[in-house]
Parts: sequence; C-alpha cells; structure tokens
Amino acid sequence: MNSPDPASLQNLNDIVLPAPASWWPLASGWYVLLGLLALVIAWFSYRSIKRWNQNRYRRAALHELAEITKGLELESKRERYLRQIPGLLKRTALTAYPRSEVASLSGEDWHRFLNGTLKTPLFTESISATLERISYSGGDLNKLDSGSVGSLLNVSGRWLRQHQPAAGMKGRQEV
Repeated sequence: MNSPDPASLQNLNDIVLPAPASWWPLASGWYVLLGLLALVIAWFSYRSIKRWNQNRYRRAALHELAEITKGLELESKRERYLRQIPGLLKRTALTAYPRSEVASLSGEDWHRFLNGTLKTPLFTESISATLERISYSGGDLNKLDSGSVGSLLNVSGRWLRQHQPAAGMKGRQEV
C-alpha cells in the first residue's frame, strides 16, 4: 500500500545496482603493460637460448669427460682413456679462447693458463704433474694411482664447468 505521504518508508524501493564493469575491452594502459611484459619475456628467452647455445661446447666436453670416466673402469683400455684427458682440455680451450693464445701452450704455461681462466685456481702442483705425465709420458700409465687420476678428473670437470671464456669467443665451435 502506497501512502500519500512521499516521505513514508513504505514508498522506498530496493536500490538497483549497475552491472559489474567488464574486463574487456581492456583500457589502453593494460595493453601497454602487456606489451612491455611480452618484450621482457622475449628478451629473457633470447638471452637464455643464446647462453644455452654458447655453452654447447661445455656440454659436449662434459659428456666426453663422462665417457672417459666410464672407460677408465675398464683396466684393458685405461691408458687409452687417460691419454684423452689432455686433448679434451686443449680442444675445449681452443673453442673458448683464441687459437693464438692457446695452441702453443704446454707444460707450466699451459697449467698457468688453465688456472688463469678460473676465479679460483684448481690445478695444484700434484694435479698438474699428473696431467703432465699423462700428456708426455711414453710409458705405462696404468701405474698411476687412482687417487691422482680421480683428482685430475674432478678438477678437469670443474674447469670445464667454471672456466670463463674470452669475450667474443663463447662457444664458436663444437668440441
């Protein structure tokens, strides 16, 4: 019943709420934000793919070192696999650094170079002596104790993972 008095509470009706605001179409600021987000994602993706490709030589070298480590378990082929370690290190260095700096290095100069490419030197005198013996010894390498060979393999793996390539030389070829 409506009362003739306009101020009567009986004349009140429910408040009609407007429909909720739609998200679409977006305001122009959201398009700008989404565009910037897409650019950032694209840039990080590009950098990640580039870094992945630049470290391809490391992954190949680490895979080869794993094969050498497995091969050392076979006593009959131990010497053959041991002789592959210095070549692997040299090929990896030739990939990551200019040939003019690396190719002629041997002995102490080579070990100084290997340590110089790391933040913390890993090639101690004993490990360098083991590497030197494997590189230049014409004798039987089966007499090398497994502790020194294990240390050399450990340090070689760490060098492969941690060395800092020269600027502009990052992963220019396969190992």
